[in-house]
Amino acid sequence: MGSGTAALYLALVASGLLPGEKVVIPSYTCNSLYAAAVHAGGSPVCVDCAEDGLSVGPQNVGGLLDGEVRAVIAPHTCGFLADVEGIAALGRPVIEDCAQAVGGYYADGSRVGTKGDVAVLSFYATKLLPAGEGGACLTRNRNIAGTIRDLRNCDERPLDARAFNFKMGDLNAALARAKLQKLPIHVEERARIAEKYDEAFGNSAFRTRAEQKQAVCFRYVVETDSRVTDFLEKAKERGILCRRPLWRPLHHALGGICPRTEWLESRLASVPLYPGLTEEEIGVICGTLPRLLGNDV
Repeated sequence: MGSGTAALYLALVASGLLPGEKVVIPSYTCNSLYAAAVHAGGSPVCVDCAEDGLSVGPQNVGGLLDGEVRAVIAPHTCGFLADVEGIAALGRPVIEDCAQAVGGYYADGSRVGTKGDVAVLSFYATKLLPAGEGGACLTRNRNIAGTIRDLRNCDERPLDARAFNFKMGDLNAALARAKLQKLPIHVEERARIAEKYDEAFGNSAFRTRAEQKQAVCFRYVVETDSRVTDFLEKAKERGILCRRPLWRPLHHALGGICPRTEWLESRLASVPLYPGLTEEEIGVICGTLPRLLGNDV
């Protein structure tokens, strides 16, 4: 597919989404989930994060399920594993968004992307398989796979308003294939750097206290004791660009009560972590940022 958003769209349509039906999506996520649901004809409904991490769980989703809900999109936010099996047990199709956790494993040894009805990958430049742009759908369901194949190309086939030119470019596909070969090495390098950060950041390291497993350290998240904006500004003054893990919670625009998300939005920051960091850069981060957390430096 041409993008991860397009892959989400096709996964929803192939899962049987009808116009006006609800799609449950996390508030603590990117706008792509909203865009895919709306373009597929659905009505997005925001759900809060689970109390033990950054991703959603059945305890959050269950209270929103009614006769109008067709599907749930469950991203592994920042690499923290959503309880896809628990959500699937609630009786709705689950789109497992693996854009931030591809290459990881569940506690039972199975690969991320094997628990939902459809798994979606993104090959955007900032993702774990960066190919500039692109996406993919994975499924064991032959009917879903057939529908996705039919709808990703609108040419030389019976007219269908849901179909479009969703194909991925050959150059992007070649880049993604090359990156796939190096994915295990990059995942391992991310884990190595994260362990150094764990030691440096101590109790401020979010992943060492979260009960949800971080299958892949897509983002290294720290918890600030004060306003996160203060920490971001101080870090920038010292030449280190940190950001919030996501741009803005979706329930601010779509409505819904998401207190856990509000707390995360006010406290969490994402520290630079990617395989290309040099040892000198890692040392600067470990020596500078922990001192800024909760201190008037």
